[in-house]
Amino acid sequence: MLGKPLLPVCRAKVRPSPLCRRPLSKIHLPARALTTVMSVVPPALGSAAVIAVGAALSYVCYKLIRLAFADADLHLLGLGKHKSNAFKDKVVWITGASQGLGEVLAKYFAGFGARIILSSRDASKLERVKVSLGVLDERVLVLPFDLCSDYTELEKAAAAADSAFGSAGVDYLIHNAGASQHALASETNAEVTDALMQLNAIGPIKLTRAVLPHLLRRNRGRVVVVGSMSSKLPSSGQAVYAAAKMALYGYFSSLATELADTGVGVTICCPGPLATGSEETPRVVFGPTGRIVQNATGASNRLNAARAAQLIACAAAHGVDEAWIALHPVLAMGYIFQLLPRLGWSLLKKVGPARARAVKEGKSGYDVSKLMKAGGKTS
Repeated sequence: MLGKPLLPVCRAKVRPSPLCRRPLSKIHLPARALTTVMSVVPPALGSAAVIAVGAALSYVCYKLIRLAFADADLHLLGLGKHKSNAFKDKVVWITGASQGLGEVLAKYFAGFGARIILSSRDASKLERVKVSLGVLDERVLVLPFDLCSDYTELEKAAAAADSAFGSAGVDYLIHNAGASQHALASETNAEVTDALMQLNAIGPIKLTRAVLPHLLRRNRGRVVVVGSMSSKLPSSGQAVYAAAKMALYGYFSSLATELADTGVGVTICCPGPLATGSEETPRVVFGPTGRIVQNATGASNRLNAARAAQLIACAAAHGVDEAWIALHPVLAMGYIFQLLPRLGWSLLKKVGPARARAVKEGKSGYDVSKLMKAGGKTS
């Protein structure tokens, strides 16, 4: 009795699956992909490891495909759109609001129910923007001032913004004021250098210092900085502009860590080139000795200003620390310079001289094929 099995033994022959008997060339693509994954996974790890490796490879492929068509960093795009009521009745103070991206930002935030404070030096242009918003007068405040003025004037502007709309306080301060540069570093004079540093770096820093006591007293609010990808990458033909934006990045990234245990936040947005100029309103930038008109840069490789405004608003609403907003090749170079810095330096040095000359002449500095050809001729 003890020698007999307790259960009947199945003596049927186990035949291999028809799929297993087919040549590998006949197996469908998913099976072949699975075989490839299994070949790189030690057999001892089992099927769970095969599934994990396959999922990881699929995720990497998905991210690479998404990056190929991206106009912002993958983290920001992954967060998606902000809620429809994210800015309802919030007070949004925008500097440089009289034209360009500042005007587009004002229209975007107003469209989502925000109360808007418009600032720049030109009160008449601000009034025009106010009318174009199409909202009630009591929901828009025109607050003109010079960002490069004395600190006491910036304190007055900060106090006026804090007391606006029944002393509601500022929820979002959008540092958008600034100016670009198209000139060689060797030809840029001291006056232009001082003006660019004052407008693009020192002015926003001083205004933030004036606003901070009000934000900290209320223990809420977010400072949103419209910086530049030139703070992440060398930018030939824009050396002083890049220096100012790097200074801006350094200050506000440090400030973000100082305020981490408060209710006040900082978001640094780094846009690439934007299509903000037109034949009617050409872009005015700094040349080597003063302001110049640049209306021949075109829209190629430049992100639409409306899309940039949407992404900046999403970054602010989601409270991200840093956001890259750009089309390729600038976005791709940002990733290359961060992940493979030696390769980044090599590429930028190859196209740098040609790009500097193109920017100086008012041409596009983002046509990679032309810059590489020009770089090859001079190397």
